[in-house]
Amino acid sequence: MAPKVAKAYQPPKDRISKSRVFSSAVITLLVLGLLLLWGYNFLWAIRVVRFNYYGSLLLNFVIAIGSLIANATISLRVLRYLNETLIGDKIDADHKKYI
Repeated sequence: MAPKVAKAYQPPKDRISKSRVFSSAVITLLVLGLLLLWGYNFLWAIRVVRFNYYGSLLLNFVIAIGSLIANATISLRVLRYLNETLIGDKIDADHKKYI
């Protein structure tokens, strides 16, 4: 009779819900789109300063840098809000069930 071999402990596998995967994919695509938009805005700001679209150099700097700051601020706030509403609440609930 062969000796019994104990099975190694295997932790239970966590399942990720399809809604969380979809929400994460949406946020990822939105981040990639916003990165492309930031790159385009940066190139536009360089063109504004280089070719003096709006008259004086000071006004061009104000418009170019102001648009970069406004774009980054609005985009980051939208991403933070979407992250909290789509994913944030569900992650906290998952952590609480293990405490």
